[in-house]
This record gives sequence, structure tokens and C-alpha cells, in this order.
Amino acid sequence: MMKKKLNKPLLIIGGVVLSIILIYFIYRDYRPELLLLMHMNAHNKMVLLHMIRSHGLKDMLLLLALIATFNAIPGMSNSFVCVFAGLCYGPVLGFLINWAGNILGNCGVMSIIRKIDLSKRSKKSKLLNNLLNQRHPLIGLTIGFMVPVIPSVLVNYAGARLNVSRLRYLLMVTVGMAPTSFIYAFGGDALFQGNDKRLVGALVAIIVVIAMFVLIKKSIKRDHLGKRANA
Repeated sequence: MMKKKLNKPLLIIGGVVLSIILIYFIYRDYRPELLLLMHMNAHNKMVLLHMIRSHGLKDMLLLLALIATFNAIPGMSNSFVCVFAGLCYGPVLGFLINWAGNILGNCGVMSIIRKIDLSKRSKKSKLLNNLLNQRHPLIGLTIGFMVPVIPSVLVNYAGARLNVSRLRYLLMVTVGMAPTSFIYAFGGDALFQGNDKRLVGALVAIIVVIAMFVLIKKSIKRDHLGKRANA
């Protein structure tokens, strides 16, 4: 008996609607700060810092939920929200919000990925092929979560195809989402503080992560060419 597939467009529409609702509540709660941000000066900066960082658990959970929802929607980037979390709550709390949101979003995708049909284009993607055909797939998938330019839905689909256990998957996504979650939070705080050195450091860190992926991708390509030559 064939398993019933979930309606992918309907899930995406549901995610978009949920995002709009969350954005409305976040905007409503942060509206005074956003208005003050438009009239920024040295005095207002200190007032703004106090106002922003006086927000409580409810607003943290709203940001966390928005990060998770954006993470789960194919083609949607949550980087701006992650930077905003760092701006609002600093590098430590901002990192924890980003990290938890990204983990929850990916776990949500993984829980339904076997029940939806990916597009033919996604299934034939060279990137997906690289994720599936690695010498150390678990390490490769962990790095896949680290790199912002790789769609998380492809990494999750590769994990499902490779039948990764729940424990290993949770370990991969927890480790993989940590670097960018911290970089965005660190960058958001640096942006608010006007610390150019920290901003440059955050940008360099993102470039290093992407460069690491490019090098691994080239290594995989060399392995494939070597196997073909020996065949």
C-alpha cells in the first residue's frame, strides 16, 4: 500500500501564513524601537539598547519561532532574523535563539521530508548528488548544515535518503547549525555597537565556512574522477 504524500504547496503556504502572523506580532512589540532607530543619535542609541534588551521571554520565543519557520520554507533565508536576534539580545542570547530556532526548523523538515515529493530539479541537483556521494557522508552533511548557501531542504533530503538515525541526525544538525547561528548573532551585536572590526570578523568567518565547503566539493569531484579512471 502506497503512503499518502503531503501537499507540498499547501505546506509552504501554511509556513508563509505563519511567518506573516509572527512578523506582525514581532513588529507590534518592536515598533517603538524601530521608530527610534529612524532617529538615531548617541543618546537615542543608549535608550534603544535598554528598550530592545528589556524584551522578555515572549519576544524571544516569537523570534525563535520565526527563525524555525523561515528555515523550514524552501528558498527562504532566515539570516536577517538571526542578525536581528543578535542585535536585540547580544551574541550569547542571540546565538541560543538562532541555534534553537535553526535546530527546530530542520527537525521539522526532517520529520516530513519523506512524506513530500521534491521537484525533479531538486532530485537531480548536483549539490544533492555531492551530499549523497561522499567518503564520509555524516561529516559532509554536518558541513552542509554549516554553509548558508546550501538549501537545508537538500541536506535533510540527503539525510533521509541515507537513512541517518535520529540520534546522529540531531548531532549533525546541532553541530552544523552552531557556527552560522553564532556568526549572525555576533554580527548583529557588532552592527548595533558600530564595531567595524567585529563586523569584518563575522564576514570573514562566513567566507571561511563557504570556502571550506568549496574545497570539500572539489575534493569529492577529484574522488569521482579517480574512481572513473580506475574503473
